[in-house]
Amino acid sequence: MFSKTKMNIAMAVVLALSSAGCSEFLNGKKAEPEVIEFSDARFACLKDIPNQLQKYSVGDAVEKDVRGGFDCMTDALKYFNKRTFGSVENGYTVEEMRKFFGKYFLKKNNVSPEFAAELMKIKKALLGGSTLYITKDEIVRLIEILNIVRDEAVELAPHVKILLNQTSQKSAEWEKITSATSQLRTSLQRLLVNTQIVKSEYSFDDAKRALSGFSEFIRGNEPFAPYDLYGEWIPVVEGVKNVLMGERAHFVDLKQWSESLDTLIDLYELALKYHYSLSDLHFEDSGKLRQASQFLYQGVKLLMNSHQMKTLGRIPVEDIDNLIDQALPKLTMSIRPKSMKKTYRAVLIKILDPDKKSDPRSLLGLEKKHLTTLIGEFNIWRLQQSFIDSIPVAESNGGITPQELLAAYNKFNKTFVIEKGLTEDAFEQKALENAWADYGELLKNQMPVSFNKEGRLLIDQKSPTAKQTWASLMKANLMRALSRMLLVGYGENTKGRLSEAGMTKVGLISWYDDFQELGLDLKAFDPRSANSGGRSFLEANFFTFSGNGNELMDQKETYEFVSTLFAAGLSTAEAVSDHMIAAQCAIAEKDVFDKPFFKESCFKDQLRKHIGVYFNNLPGLVQYVKSLSAAEWDQFYNYLSVASVAVNQKVGYVETANIRTMVTILHYIEGVVVMYDQDKNQRLSLDEVYGASPRFIPFFRTVTDTKSETLLKEGFAYLVFKGGIPGAADLAGFQFSKMWGVGEATRMEIVRLFGTLKDQLNKAKN
Repeated sequence: MFSKTKMNIAMAVVLALSSAGCSEFLNGKKAEPEVIEFSDARFACLKDIPNQLQKYSVGDAVEKDVRGGFDCMTDALKYFNKRTFGSVENGYTVEEMRKFFGKYFLKKNNVSPEFAAELMKIKKALLGGSTLYITKDEIVRLIEILNIVRDEAVELAPHVKILLNQTSQKSAEWEKITSATSQLRTSLQRLLVNTQIVKSEYSFDDAKRALSGFSEFIRGNEPFAPYDLYGEWIPVVEGVKNVLMGERAHFVDLKQWSESLDTLIDLYELALKYHYSLSDLHFEDSGKLRQASQFLYQGVKLLMNSHQMKTLGRIPVEDIDNLIDQALPKLTMSIRPKSMKKTYRAVLIKILDPDKKSDPRSLLGLEKKHLTTLIGEFNIWRLQQSFIDSIPVAESNGGITPQELLAAYNKFNKTFVIEKGLTEDAFEQKALENAWADYGELLKNQMPVSFNKEGRLLIDQKSPTAKQTWASLMKANLMRALSRMLLVGYGENTKGRLSEAGMTKVGLISWYDDFQELGLDLKAFDPRSANSGGRSFLEANFFTFSGNGNELMDQKETYEFVSTLFAAGLSTAEAVSDHMIAAQCAIAEKDVFDKPFFKESCFKDQLRKHIGVYFNNLPGLVQYVKSLSAAEWDQFYNYLSVASVAVNQKVGYVETANIRTMVTILHYIEGVVVMYDQDKNQRLSLDEVYGASPRFIPFFRTVTDTKSETLLKEGFAYLVFKGGIPGAADLAGFQFSKMWGVGEATRMEIVRLFGTLKDQLNKAKN
């Protein structure tokens, strides 16, 4: 945006200074007794300049238009400079020039007194001299600059649609955006070298007033799209300027001016690339993802090389806060500035600060150490993604198996990518090697995280051999990156290999607290619930593939927890809600997430009817539900709804919180069945239930006085087969009943287990 402002100011200079130069000769004396005919063709062409500027601003001007307009201005300037005199010696006052052109040529688009005063400030910045008048020598210099501007304007003309007219220009190729901003950089850098602006004291406030006047001049009495939003966006532009340059930036030489101009153009290039190529957030192939990777890397480097970072060593929190206040309400109404401020502070302190001081009072701003850490994490993601992009996935054959993926991992030349493509720093290279080894541990897991073509977490007996596409591998890498950031920021023992790190319940509670405001704004967290970190910690320990029930969430558990949270609790739940709306189950009343309530009878019917659509990533569950009788489905749904009940539940209706919990529970059920159904008969025998008990025993210790491992193991089995927390008499009876056999636990018993555990989970200290 600021680059666009600079360009518009440059165009304003061209127009208004030439208007100023062709100015009134009203109070001066002629060099010789000659009558000037104001109807002369050389002056009549000036009437077309506002219209030509409009055409140029929307990218409709051709070279002939551009050269014709500039030639008209320079001819008029030369003529008046030679033949006329103003009221000051060898020059003209701004009022003389303004009145003359307003009287004879610019009747529709006249230069206002305020705009004229601002233009004289630009004149001084470009040419030197006074803001009260322009001299004949300055007009000669102006003509020289106009010739440069003309040539650069011709070069820029083919790119203006991309650079300025995003309203009608809906898309642009990545390379064309780069070409357009490259030409803008060349043109503005040439103007910088050929003017006196480096020596001036021209301020951003001056530029704001000048652009405002230019927008009024160019559109006259009619709205003109490229400038109609000037007043709305200029505070954002100023916020960006303050972040990158500082509120009172002072450039001492041409080098600093040139570097700062490059920074602004780099920023504008990023804005254009996001607008034209990345705003849909769809990354359907490796080419599009590489563009996003390049975009993010350029953005971090832009901050790293900004004037304020170089001179001050940081971007102060005050400048970041101000930009959030100005920009966020224009970008989205869903997120409050207050929430974003709390979140970015938490990210800087907890995740990106290598010292992990965790004291918000010590935060001065975004520092180089934060950006260095961010680049390091980004390079880890790039390393894994480079590997994924290098694999011949063979989409036509359904993808690549986990075994083939692991074989490709072992053959991949990570050293070449690290040393030649990512970093030359020895410490960073070691960190990348550690992260690569951690990635290998995830690939070797008995139940590797994988996603189907809809991006849903696949949980199936065939998961260890299921094929993955490029898209599913890309999503898995994203989930791995998110889980890594969570563990790095809130875990312990994170300095070396993350496979040796872990996160306590306190750590996950802290994460929920730091991100709660943002989560509420994004409708990801339930405002009626307290901090859910404690409950989520228990769920990760109980129900992820690698859950073991101990007091730490390790790398695998964290990865699986994050994957379930995003791919199940949010993504699939959203798909279910959308389908229920289409099935006309919704009512007008909205829940706390601003989503409609659903009639439970309709919801229940649709859930069973389309279970295969909603949960094509859980084929075992789909087959089980389809096998149930009507009465059995009623019982299964009743257990599921009890386990999913929300605070102040509206009887007879289903809300968003219910759906998210239901979806998550169904994924957890499948995880338990798939992990412990050794004979793969879709049911759990008593021995298979015993096999699952170790991960739950630590929890049972918290709800009973029993210390015996045997009794704890039997207690879990009783919970599965009988549906309650047992007492001593219950366990004795259970031992007796085992003599005749207790049968096998189906998904019916496991979903009942969640209803029983729900109260205990909610009682866990958060």
